[in-house]
Amino acid sequence: MPFPRPEVDIRSPPGTFDELVAWLERWSYGLVLIEGYSLPEIRAALVAVSEAVSAHRRAADPWLAALPPMDEETARGAKLLLSDHEWFETSLEQLWWFFHVVEKEDHGGHRQALGQYGRVLGEALRRHRSDERRLEPKGPSLGAEPAP
Repeated sequence: MPFPRPEVDIRSPPGTFDELVAWLERWSYGLVLIEGYSLPEIRAALVAVSEAVSAHRRAADPWLAALPPMDEETARGAKLLLSDHEWFETSLEQLWWFFHVVEKEDHGGHRQALGQYGRVLGEALRRHRSDERRLEPKGPSLGAEPAP
């Protein structure tokens, strides 16, 4: 019985941050299943993810830092979300490290490790966006902003 393959075009990053997170998870899962993405396709996808995470941080940090401390839970939530943004920078460095391992020795095990790490990052970003939505000001969602 074959494993279901996620429907994803690694060459076409979506237009919003929330969609990009789901896209990251799908193509990362494809790597775990040894999908035959080329190294230039993976590199371009990583660039898109890195740029989107950085753009998200630039958009979200100012309003998170300026949130009035309505209650202790809101203050703690904003502090956690800001620390997530810092952690995501480290996670991106780790994702790139895995990619460089694949570049040096391209085989299934290394691709699967890169894919697994991409899935972990995607899951963390999805959780983060869920937490962020609870604190977002009314109006357009930060996840709906165009991805670079």
